[in-house]
This record gives sequence, C-alpha cells and structure tokens, in this order.
Amino acid sequence: MNENTIESRSAVRGPSKNASLLKLYVALVAIAGAGLLIAGVTQATSQDAIVLGALVLACAGAELFAVKLFAESHVSVSGAAMMAAGAIFGLWGIVFTAPVITIAGQARDRYAISKSIFNFGSLTLAGAAYVAVFRQFETGVGGSGFSDILMPAVVAGMANMAVNSTLVAGAISLDEGSSIIRVWRGNFLWLVPQYAVLGLVGIGLALALMSFGVWSLFLFALPLVSLSEALHTRAEAMRMRNRALEAIASVQDHRRAA
Repeated sequence: MNENTIESRSAVRGPSKNASLLKLYVALVAIAGAGLLIAGVTQATSQDAIVLGALVLACAGAELFAVKLFAESHVSVSGAAMMAAGAIFGLWGIVFTAPVITIAGQARDRYAISKSIFNFGSLTLAGAAYVAVFRQFETGVGGSGFSDILMPAVVAGMANMAVNSTLVAGAISLDEGSSIIRVWRGNFLWLVPQYAVLGLVGIGLALALMSFGVWSLFLFALPLVSLSEALHTRAEAMRMRNRALEAIASVQDHRRAA
C-alpha cells in the first residue's frame, strides 16, 4: 500500500507553506534511501535469482494497477511482493524491489521527479524497517511454518506501514502547513487493518515461493486482486465521505457569511 506502498499526495507540487523545509525533507529521505540501496546491493548474492526476478515483476505489475485514493495518492498491493522479497532476501531484496515500484508508479502517473525520488526513499526506508523487525524475531522463511512466522509477519508489516505513512504524512504536513498527526489520522489510519492483511499475504507468498517455486505467484493473484478491490471500495467510500464533509462545511460557511 506505495503503499509500499503509500505514495506522497503532494511532494513538491507547487508553492508550499514550507517549501524550503519540504525540499530539505525530500532530499534527506532520498539520501537515506540511496544509502540503504548501496548497503543492500553490497549484500546481494546469486541465491534464488529467479525467485527475486519473479517478485520484481510482481511488484511492477501490482504498482501499475494501484488503487487511487485521493487526488494525488495511490495505494497498491505491490507491498506484499516487496515484503516477501524482504522476508526471503533481507535488505537486498528490498533494494531490488523498491526502485521497481517507484519506476512503475512514475510510468503510471508521470510524477514530478522530486516526488518519485521521495517515494523511492520512503519505500526503501519502510522496507528496511520491515526487514529489521522481522529478523528481530530470529525466524525465517526457510524452515518455518506459517503459524511460526504469522505474528512476526504482522508486526513487521505494521512497522513497514508506520515508517512509510509517517514519512508521507510528514511531507504532506510540510506542504500544507498542517499537523502531521491530523494528516496521518485523516489519510492513513484506516489502512492499518489492510496492512495487517498485506503482511500475512506477503509472508504467505514468501513461504509458497520457497516451497513451490515461482509458479506459486499465480496462487496469490486472486487474494491480491481481492485485496486491491477491497481497497478500491474503501477508497471510494472515503472520497464520498470527504465530499460530504466539504459540502457541509461549505453550507456552514455560507450561513455564517449570510
């Protein structure tokens, strides 16, 4: 969800109330992501290159069909594939999938370069958080059953969502001059249950890939499509709610003016 993948709603999209701070913020997030990219590439091996390649393609495909939330915000199930890559390969799995998600998002919506750079940084940092938390449980996908890594997968998925959504909320709050807490609650709180499900799907995908090979990707196509449709339905409900609130506020303002 760019999501993993959640994506910034307003990364440098014109005059901002804190333009200089926003540019510095975007630069710092991008630099941190680039540092992790270098660190991850140095850890890369040829182990299961076909599996990683399949996950990279899955990330690209899922991101191209991301669900639109608000005017300039999308969420996709590509996060499940990125989490699976992180669970199997660690940090270098993240740094191979995060850039692909960013490029696919850019191809889909033709973002400003600054926004794509920010999205890359936030995705990489969130993916690194997933790997760090998942590995704190001293478990792995190699010899563990689904029940053994269910809780680590959910907790790590929540860590991914927390880092990604907080970074994006920070960019939006700087751009709009509003409270980061209010921005986060208004835009991302409703995604918490979906990310729990996404974490489970991601670890299930990782286990299936390690046990049955790349063909198991097709087994997860239906639940991922279903999750994407659920996000679309919820997003549409959120848009209708926001339009209703705006209409009510407009009527109240008109009455006060009268």
